[in-house]
Amino acid sequence: MNEPFEEADLNRIEPISIAERRSKMSVDDVVDPAAVFAGKKAITPQDLRAALPDLLAADSLKRVADALHTAREKRREIVWMVGAHTIKCGLSLYLVRLMEAGYVTTLATTGSSVIHDLELAFFGKTSEHVEEELRAGRFGMSAETAHHYNAACAHAAEVGLGLGSGMGDYIEARGAPNRGISVFRGGCVVGIPTTVHVSFGADVTHQHPGFPAALVGELTMKDFRILTHRVGQMFDGGVVVVFGSAVVLPEVFLKAVSINYNLGRKASEVTAASFDMIPQYRVRENVLGRPFPGSGRSYAITGHHEILLPLMYLLLSA
Repeated sequence: MNEPFEEADLNRIEPISIAERRSKMSVDDVVDPAAVFAGKKAITPQDLRAALPDLLAADSLKRVADALHTAREKRREIVWMVGAHTIKCGLSLYLVRLMEAGYVTTLATTGSSVIHDLELAFFGKTSEHVEEELRAGRFGMSAETAHHYNAACAHAAEVGLGLGSGMGDYIEARGAPNRGISVFRGGCVVGIPTTVHVSFGADVTHQHPGFPAALVGELTMKDFRILTHRVGQMFDGGVVVVFGSAVVLPEVFLKAVSINYNLGRKASEVTAASFDMIPQYRVRENVLGRPFPGSGRSYAITGHHEILLPLMYLLLSA
Protein backbone atom coordinates (compact mmCIF):
# COMPACT_ATOMS: atom_id res chain seq x y z
CA MET A 1 0.00 0.00 0.00
CA ASN A 2 1.30 3.46 -0.91
CA GLU A 3 2.26 5.92 1.81
CA PRO A 4 -0.29 8.74 2.39
CA PHE A 5 0.40 11.89 0.42
CA GLU A 6 1.60 14.93 2.33
CA GLU A 7 -0.93 17.66 3.14
CA ALA A 8 -0.51 21.39 3.75
CA ASP A 9 -0.58 22.15 7.48
CA LEU A 10 -3.26 24.84 7.84
CA ASN A 11 -2.51 25.14 11.55
CA ARG A 12 0.65 27.03 10.62
CA ILE A 13 -1.07 29.93 8.86
CA GLU A 14 -0.88 33.38 10.43
CA PRO A 15 -4.26 35.13 10.26
CA ILE A 16 -4.54 38.92 10.08
CA SER A 17 -7.20 41.33 11.30
CA ILE A 18 -9.63 42.61 8.68
CA ALA A 19 -8.94 46.09 10.10
CA GLU A 20 -5.45 45.87 8.56
CA ARG A 21 -6.72 44.90 5.14
CA ARG A 22 -7.42 47.30 2.30
CA SER A 23 -10.69 46.57 0.50
CA LYS A 24 -12.01 47.64 -2.88
CA MET A 25 -15.57 48.42 -1.82
CA SER A 26 -17.47 49.55 1.25
CA VAL A 27 -21.04 50.08 2.36
CA ASP A 28 -20.82 53.57 0.85
CA ASP A 29 -20.73 51.92 -2.59
CA VAL A 30 -24.02 50.06 -2.08
CA VAL A 31 -26.89 51.76 -3.93
CA ASP A 32 -30.40 51.63 -2.48
CA PRO A 33 -32.78 52.07 -5.43
CA ALA A 34 -35.72 52.68 -3.09
CA ALA A 35 -33.92 55.69 -1.63
CA VAL A 36 -32.62 56.99 -4.98
CA PHE A 37 -36.06 57.23 -6.56
CA ALA A 38 -38.22 57.94 -3.49
CA GLY A 39 -40.38 61.03 -3.99
CA LYS A 40 -38.60 62.08 -7.17
CA LYS A 41 -39.99 62.72 -10.61
CA ALA A 42 -37.59 60.27 -12.18
CA ILE A 43 -38.06 58.56 -15.51
CA THR A 44 -40.96 56.13 -15.28
CA PRO A 45 -40.73 52.45 -16.21
CA GLN A 46 -43.11 53.21 -19.07
CA ASP A 47 -40.76 55.94 -20.34
CA LEU A 48 -37.79 53.58 -20.17
CA ARG A 49 -39.70 50.84 -21.95
CA ALA A 50 -40.72 53.22 -24.73
CA ALA A 51 -37.14 54.42 -25.07
CA LEU A 52 -35.88 50.90 -25.75
CA PRO A 53 -36.40 49.59 -29.30
CA ASP A 54 -38.28 46.34 -29.87
CA LEU A 55 -35.16 44.82 -31.38
CA LEU A 56 -32.32 42.53 -30.38
CA ALA A 57 -31.13 42.76 -26.74
CA ALA A 58 -33.49 45.61 -25.86
CA ASP A 59 -36.46 43.51 -26.94
CA SER A 60 -35.11 40.55 -24.96
CA LEU A 61 -34.74 42.72 -21.87
CA LYS A 62 -38.38 43.77 -22.10
CA ARG A 63 -39.54 40.21 -22.68
CA VAL A 64 -37.70 39.02 -19.57
CA ALA A 65 -39.30 41.84 -17.58
CA ASP A 66 -42.71 40.77 -18.93
CA ALA A 67 -42.05 37.15 -17.94
CA LEU A 68 -41.11 38.26 -14.42
CA HIS A 69 -44.26 40.39 -14.17
CA THR A 70 -46.42 37.48 -15.30
CA ALA A 71 -44.76 34.99 -12.98
CA ARG A 72 -45.21 37.30 -10.02
CA GLU A 73 -48.88 37.94 -10.82
CA LYS A 74 -49.55 34.21 -11.22
CA ARG A 75 -47.49 33.38 -8.10
CA ARG A 76 -45.07 31.18 -10.01
CA GLU A 77 -41.59 30.31 -8.80
CA ILE A 78 -38.87 32.81 -9.76
CA VAL A 79 -35.34 31.47 -9.18
CA TRP A 80 -32.41 33.86 -9.37
CA MET A 81 -28.87 32.45 -9.47
CA VAL A 82 -26.30 35.16 -8.81
CA GLY A 83 -22.53 35.24 -8.57
CA ALA A 84 -20.48 37.19 -6.04
CA HIS A 85 -19.80 39.99 -8.52
CA THR A 86 -23.33 41.34 -8.00
CA ILE A 87 -22.53 41.97 -4.34
CA LYS A 88 -19.06 43.36 -5.07
CA CYS A 89 -20.63 45.83 -7.52
CA GLY A 90 -22.82 47.46 -4.88
CA LEU A 91 -26.00 45.75 -6.09
CA SER A 92 -27.04 43.99 -2.87
CA LEU A 93 -30.03 46.23 -2.25
CA TYR A 94 -31.31 45.79 -5.78
CA LEU A 95 -31.59 42.09 -5.01
CA VAL A 96 -33.18 42.78 -1.62
CA ARG A 97 -35.75 45.18 -3.13
CA LEU A 98 -36.60 42.67 -5.87
CA MET A 99 -37.15 40.04 -3.15
CA GLU A 100 -39.42 42.43 -1.28
CA ALA A 101 -41.37 43.16 -4.46
CA GLY A 102 -41.94 39.46 -5.20
CA TYR A 103 -39.68 39.23 -8.27
CA VAL A 104 -37.35 36.77 -6.53
CA THR A 105 -38.82 33.76 -4.71
CA THR A 106 -35.58 31.77 -4.43
CA LEU A 107 -32.02 33.11 -4.53
CA ALA A 108 -29.13 30.70 -5.19
CA THR A 109 -25.54 31.86 -4.82
CA THR A 110 -21.94 30.69 -4.65
CA GLY A 111 -19.76 30.30 -1.56
CA SER A 112 -17.90 33.54 -2.20
CA SER A 113 -21.16 35.51 -2.30
CA VAL A 114 -21.96 34.71 1.30
CA ILE A 115 -18.46 35.75 2.39
CA HIS A 116 -18.72 39.17 0.74
CA ASP A 117 -22.20 39.63 2.20
CA LEU A 118 -20.93 38.68 5.66
CA GLU A 119 -18.00 41.10 5.49
CA LEU A 120 -20.20 43.98 4.37
CA ALA A 121 -22.73 43.28 7.10
CA PHE A 122 -20.20 43.13 9.94
CA PHE A 123 -17.25 45.24 8.77
CA GLY A 124 -18.67 47.55 6.10
CA LYS A 125 -16.11 46.56 3.48
CA THR A 126 -15.14 43.64 1.26
CA SER A 127 -13.21 42.63 -1.89
CA GLU A 128 -9.49 42.44 -1.27
CA HIS A 129 -6.65 43.80 -3.39
CA VAL A 130 -5.68 40.28 -4.38
CA GLU A 131 -2.40 41.07 -6.14
CA GLU A 132 -1.01 42.92 -3.12
CA GLU A 133 -2.30 40.54 -0.46
CA LEU A 134 -1.39 37.33 -2.32
CA ARG A 135 2.34 38.04 -2.56
CA ALA A 136 2.40 39.19 1.06
CA GLY A 137 0.84 35.92 2.21
CA ARG A 138 -2.23 37.75 3.49
CA PHE A 139 -4.89 37.00 0.87
CA GLY A 140 -8.01 35.52 2.48
CA MET A 141 -6.39 35.50 5.91
CA SER A 142 -8.88 37.70 7.77
CA ALA A 143 -9.37 36.07 11.18
CA GLU A 144 -12.67 37.88 11.81
CA THR A 145 -14.19 36.70 8.53
CA ALA A 146 -13.33 33.08 9.32
CA HIS A 147 -14.60 33.44 12.88
CA HIS A 148 -18.02 34.78 11.84
CA TYR A 149 -18.33 32.31 8.98
CA ASN A 150 -17.67 29.34 11.25
CA ALA A 151 -20.00 30.70 13.93
CA ALA A 152 -22.72 31.23 11.34
CA CYS A 153 -22.38 27.63 10.16
CA ALA A 154 -22.78 26.39 13.73
CA HIS A 155 -25.81 28.67 14.15
CA ALA A 156 -27.38 27.38 10.92
CA ALA A 157 -27.04 23.80 12.11
CA GLU A 158 -28.42 24.66 15.55
CA VAL A 159 -31.59 26.30 14.18
CA GLY A 160 -32.08 23.75 11.39
CA LEU A 161 -31.43 26.02 8.40
CA GLY A 162 -29.24 25.66 5.34
CA LEU A 163 -26.08 27.69 4.84
CA GLY A 164 -27.70 30.70 3.13
CA SER A 165 -30.70 31.17 5.38
CA GLY A 166 -28.59 30.28 8.40
CA MET A 167 -26.12 33.01 7.47
CA GLY A 168 -28.94 35.55 7.16
CA ASP A 169 -30.41 34.50 10.50
CA TYR A 170 -26.98 34.77 12.11
CA ILE A 171 -26.41 38.27 10.70
CA GLU A 172 -29.75 39.38 12.12
CA ALA A 173 -29.35 37.61 15.47
CA ARG A 174 -25.86 39.05 16.03
CA GLY A 175 -27.03 42.56 15.14
CA ALA A 176 -24.45 43.13 12.41
CA PRO A 177 -24.01 46.92 12.02
CA ASN A 178 -24.85 46.90 8.30
CA ARG A 179 -27.38 44.05 8.32
CA GLY A 180 -29.86 46.15 6.35
CA ILE A 181 -27.85 45.65 3.16
CA SER A 182 -27.36 41.91 3.60
CA VAL A 183 -28.90 39.82 0.83
CA PHE A 184 -29.09 36.76 3.08
CA ARG A 185 -30.67 38.64 5.96
CA GLY A 186 -33.09 40.14 3.41
CA GLY A 187 -34.15 36.66 2.34
CA CYS A 188 -34.90 35.77 5.97
CA VAL A 189 -36.96 38.93 6.48
CA VAL A 190 -38.99 38.34 3.31
CA GLY A 191 -39.27 34.63 4.03
CA ILE A 192 -37.69 33.15 0.92
CA PRO A 193 -34.84 30.62 0.71
CA THR A 194 -31.33 31.82 -0.06
CA THR A 195 -29.17 28.84 -0.94
CA VAL A 196 -25.37 28.67 -1.03
CA HIS A 197 -23.57 26.14 -3.22
CA VAL A 198 -20.00 25.70 -2.02
CA SER A 199 -17.11 24.53 -4.19
CA PHE A 200 -14.60 23.17 -1.70
CA GLY A 201 -11.18 24.78 -1.90
CA ALA A 202 -12.53 27.80 -3.81
CA ASP A 203 -13.35 30.19 -0.93
CA VAL A 204 -11.02 32.08 1.41
CA THR A 205 -12.63 30.57 4.52
CA HIS A 206 -11.33 27.16 3.41
CA GLN A 207 -7.77 28.33 4.04
CA HIS A 208 -8.25 28.56 7.80
CA PRO A 209 -7.49 25.63 10.12
CA GLY A 210 -10.86 25.80 11.90
CA PHE A 211 -12.96 25.53 8.73
CA PRO A 212 -15.79 23.07 9.55
CA ALA A 213 -15.68 21.14 6.27
CA ALA A 214 -18.05 18.33 7.26
CA LEU A 215 -20.63 20.76 8.63
CA VAL A 216 -20.43 23.02 5.57
CA GLY A 217 -20.88 19.95 3.39
CA GLU A 218 -24.10 19.09 5.22
CA LEU A 219 -25.36 22.67 5.06
CA THR A 220 -24.64 23.16 1.36
CA MET A 221 -26.27 19.80 0.57
CA LYS A 222 -29.35 20.93 2.49
CA ASP A 223 -29.37 24.05 0.34
CA PHE A 224 -29.06 21.90 -2.79
CA ARG A 225 -32.13 19.94 -1.77
CA ILE A 226 -34.03 23.16 -1.05
CA LEU A 227 -33.06 24.60 -4.44
CA THR A 228 -33.98 21.35 -6.19
CA HIS A 229 -37.47 21.50 -4.68
CA ARG A 230 -37.88 25.11 -5.78
CA VAL A 231 -36.65 24.31 -9.29
CA GLY A 232 -39.37 21.66 -9.42
CA GLN A 233 -41.96 24.33 -8.56
CA MET A 234 -40.47 26.49 -11.32
CA PHE A 235 -41.27 23.80 -13.92
CA ASP A 236 -44.84 25.14 -14.02
CA GLY A 237 -44.63 28.51 -15.74
CA GLY A 238 -41.76 29.87 -13.67
CA VAL A 239 -38.65 31.89 -14.44
CA VAL A 240 -34.94 31.26 -13.87
CA VAL A 241 -32.48 34.14 -14.07
CA VAL A 242 -28.69 33.76 -14.04
CA PHE A 243 -26.73 36.86 -13.09
CA GLY A 244 -23.03 36.24 -13.28
CA SER A 245 -22.18 32.63 -12.43
CA ALA A 246 -20.33 30.97 -15.27
CA VAL A 247 -19.71 27.47 -13.91
CA VAL A 248 -20.89 26.50 -10.42
CA LEU A 249 -24.54 27.53 -10.48
CA PRO A 250 -25.28 26.34 -14.05
CA GLU A 251 -23.88 22.93 -13.07
CA VAL A 252 -25.91 22.86 -9.85
CA PHE A 253 -29.02 23.92 -11.74
CA LEU A 254 -28.64 21.16 -14.33
CA LYS A 255 -28.52 18.51 -11.59
CA ALA A 256 -31.58 20.02 -9.91
CA VAL A 257 -33.41 19.87 -13.24
CA SER A 258 -32.32 16.26 -13.77
CA ILE A 259 -33.66 15.22 -10.38
CA ASN A 260 -37.04 16.79 -11.10
CA TYR A 261 -37.35 15.03 -14.46
CA ASN A 262 -36.40 11.80 -12.69
CA LEU A 263 -39.22 12.44 -10.20
CA GLY A 264 -41.67 12.63 -13.09
CA ARG A 265 -42.21 16.38 -13.34
CA LYS A 266 -43.02 17.92 -16.70
CA ALA A 267 -41.82 21.38 -17.69
CA SER A 268 -44.24 23.91 -19.16
CA GLU A 269 -43.75 27.54 -20.22
CA VAL A 270 -40.48 28.12 -18.37
CA THR A 271 -38.59 31.33 -19.11
CA ALA A 272 -34.80 31.21 -18.74
CA ALA A 273 -32.62 34.32 -18.93
CA SER A 274 -28.94 35.02 -18.47
CA PHE A 275 -27.15 38.31 -17.85
CA ASP A 276 -23.37 38.36 -18.04
CA MET A 277 -20.43 40.31 -19.41
CA ILE A 278 -19.61 37.60 -21.96
CA PRO A 279 -21.63 34.61 -23.23
CA GLN A 280 -20.84 31.55 -21.13
CA TYR A 281 -20.83 27.94 -22.38
CA ARG A 282 -22.37 26.30 -19.31
CA VAL A 283 -25.02 28.98 -18.96
CA ARG A 284 -25.97 28.53 -22.61
CA GLU A 285 -26.13 24.75 -22.38
CA ASN A 286 -27.16 24.02 -18.78
CA VAL A 287 -29.69 26.80 -18.25
CA LEU A 288 -30.82 28.22 -21.59
CA GLY A 289 -30.54 25.18 -23.85
CA ARG A 290 -30.72 21.66 -22.46
CA PRO A 291 -33.31 21.86 -19.65
CA PHE A 292 -36.53 22.99 -21.40
CA PRO A 293 -36.41 22.53 -25.19
CA GLY A 294 -39.85 23.07 -26.69
CA SER A 295 -41.38 23.96 -23.33
CA GLY A 296 -40.25 27.52 -22.75
CA ARG A 297 -38.29 30.55 -23.94
CA SER A 298 -34.71 31.61 -23.31
CA TYR A 299 -32.85 34.92 -23.54
CA ALA A 300 -29.15 35.76 -23.29
CA ILE A 301 -28.32 39.41 -22.62
CA THR A 302 -24.70 40.52 -22.61
CA GLY A 303 -23.50 43.45 -20.52
CA HIS A 304 -22.13 44.62 -17.20
CA HIS A 305 -24.03 43.64 -14.06
CA GLU A 306 -23.84 47.12 -12.58
CA ILE A 307 -25.73 48.43 -15.63
CA LEU A 308 -28.12 45.58 -16.45
CA LEU A 309 -29.49 44.94 -12.95
CA PRO A 310 -30.50 48.58 -12.35
CA LEU A 311 -32.09 48.60 -15.83
CA MET A 312 -34.09 45.48 -15.02
CA TYR A 313 -35.09 46.95 -11.67
CA LEU A 314 -36.40 50.10 -13.36
CA LEU A 315 -38.39 48.09 -15.91
CA LEU A 316 -40.00 46.15 -13.05
CA SER A 317 -40.79 49.19 -10.92
CA ALA A 318 -44.15 50.04 -12.49
